[in-house]
Order: sequence, then structure tokens, then C-alpha cells
Amino acid sequence: MSSLLTLACLIWWGAAMALLGLSLLGGLMQPAVQRRRATRRHQPPVSAILPVKSLDQGFLRAEESIFSQAYPDYEVLFSATEKESPALAAARDLARRHPERASRILHSPGFGAVSPKLDVLAAPLAAAEHDFVLTKDSNITLDRGSLAAMMECLSEGVGLVVAVPVAVRPESLAGRIEAWLLNGHARLLLSASAAGIGFGVGKVMLFKRSDLASIGGIGALGCTLAEDTALSRTLARHALATVFSHETVAQEIGVRSFRDIYERQVRWAVIRRANEKFSFPLEPLASPLPAALAALGAAPLADLPAWIGFAGTLLVWFCAEAGFAAVKGWEVSPFAPVAFLGREILALAAWLRAWTTYEVVWATGRFDARKGPRSIEPPIGSP
Repeated sequence: MSSLLTLACLIWWGAAMALLGLSLLGGLMQPAVQRRRATRRHQPPVSAILPVKSLDQGFLRAEESIFSQAYPDYEVLFSATEKESPALAAARDLARRHPERASRILHSPGFGAVSPKLDVLAAPLAAAEHDFVLTKDSNITLDRGSLAAMMECLSEGVGLVVAVPVAVRPESLAGRIEAWLLNGHARLLLSASAAGIGFGVGKVMLFKRSDLASIGGIGALGCTLAEDTALSRTLARHALATVFSHETVAQEIGVRSFRDIYERQVRWAVIRRANEKFSFPLEPLASPLPAALAALGAAPLADLPAWIGFAGTLLVWFCAEAGFAAVKGWEVSPFAPVAFLGREILALAAWLRAWTTYEVVWATGRFDARKGPRSIEPPIGSP
């Protein structure tokens, strides 16, 4: 039994290190690989929808980035469930400062969707002037070429283009931990993209309203918290793929509290458990802490002290991730070793917690993450 356990540890460690190596290679290759797939040259007009909720740090930088896109024709639609808020006042001020770009502020009371975000999108999707729609969260900052790059990827057979968010400007220890968590996830997403695999990631999305209408409209997504996943999967059933852009986008971090990041990671872990039946149980395979524990168990096979296997694995993994981040120009600070270890504890705690519940807290509501998409009566005029 002891020999079998040692062998299992060796297999786990080998698989984890192989996955790390492949993700590093894929993440470095993705921009070049995806750029070759981005064959669309026509730049049709776009309706950019920006749901607004809270005036968080980085809000002004993130929202103003939509007005500086190097793209010929697009409108900007801000939307909120509230009629007045500090964030809406800031959005109005941004619109006044950019009279050269057509923009509107819309009240979106919603239609009872499970996802609070989907409710905010309901009214602007119905009011948008153009078939091509970009949605962007209020903590995502775009480069000047982001919209054009995403449109290039919306080629024949593609129904949804998303962008990998990369954490920027963390201003607290908890924020730096979240930045390492997000950027570790970004590496995996980039490597999946290089291999031709796409996922619904809702921070920034580009799609056609006519395609949304063909799959049942916004009402078909109303009973799921993971509306981005539901959109991607439903489009796939209609032979329309999801792809990642060859350009990443910046996710503003700022100051975070440990409670904030833990609750957010638990929420998304529970949603992944409900929607990713195969991959969710395997998530620890992409984590260095279980790999280090496996190395501790497998060390006797190499006649090494157990602590060397454990510490050596963590050190190699950290150096590999830090080197990758440096090459990509991502966040690496003197706090990186602490953030790296904090990320591992947080991510595994959230993963374990997700096995004990399907209930998540989002905004002011509690939801059952097992609910999947079914038809809900959408607002009049929606696609």
C-alpha cells in the first residue's frame, strides 16, 4: 500500500509539472497562434454596452478606455438597474467629456434573470443600434486596439469572442494575492486558446445580436448565474465557436480585503462545480501546493529528503510563473512570494468549500448555482 501511494504521488507530481510546462509554452505562443486565426478584416459598427454598478477604484480609467478605441464606428451604452448612483454620475461626466462619440445612459430594471449582470444588460441589448455588440465590465481597461483585435477574431464559424483578463495595479496584500490568482488563471486560458479551446469569459465579450436571437434571445440565458458559459455553450450547439482574442485586457484590482476575495473565489468555484462537471474535480492538478505535497510523498523514490521535494517543487513553480509574468509584462513585485503562497491557500480553500454547497451570494441575493438556462420571458424588444 505504501508503494502504491508513493507511485500515485509520483504520477500526480509528473502530471502537474507537465501541465505547468505546457501552459507556459501555450501561454507564450497564444498571441502569435491566435493572430493567424484572426482573419476578419471588415470593421462593422458596434454597440458597446457597459453595465454600471459601483464606483470602484479604477472605474474612471476603465470606463474611459472605451472612448479611445482605434475603431471607425461604435456607440457607447451605459446601463444600470438604479436610476441614480455615484457610478452613473461618473459615467455621465465621461460621456460629456467625449462628445465625439455617440453615447447613452439607460435604465435597465431587468426581467428577473438569476444573474444580476444579465438584468443590467437587458435594456441596452434591446436598444442597441447595431448587430455587433461588445459588453465590458466596469473594472476592465481596454487598450486602443482591443475592439479592433476582437473583431478580427469574429471570423466565419465564430459566435463569441472573449478576452483574457490580466490583473493590474493591486494596492494591498489581498489585492496582490488576487492578482496572482487571476494571472495564474490567465496563463491557463491562454494555453487553452493556443490549443484551439474557447470558454465563455464574461469580462469582455463580442457577439452578434442576430446570433443571440437565433438561440432564443436573452431570455434563454436568464436562469443561470454563468450567463457567459451558457452563451458559449448554446452558441456551440448551433455550430458557432467561442475564441479568445490575441490581445489580453487589464482588470483593475486596487485595494481588496481578504473577505472580498475569498467570497468571490468561493462564488466562482461553486459556479464552476455546477457547470464544469469534468474539469472542476481536476483543478488541483494545476496547483503547485498539491504538486509539492505529491513531491513530498514521492521523494523517497529519488532518495531525496521529503522537504527537498516539497520546497523544490514550490520554488521551481514560483520561478516559472514569475518568469512567465515578467516576459508577458504582468505584475511581479517584491510581495510576489507571499502572494504566490497566499493564492494557493485561498484557491484550495475556495475549491474545498465549493464541494459543500451550491448556494452563492452575489450582490444582495442568494442563488442556487445548479440552475441552468431555460426560457424566461425577456423584455419587449430584446433580441
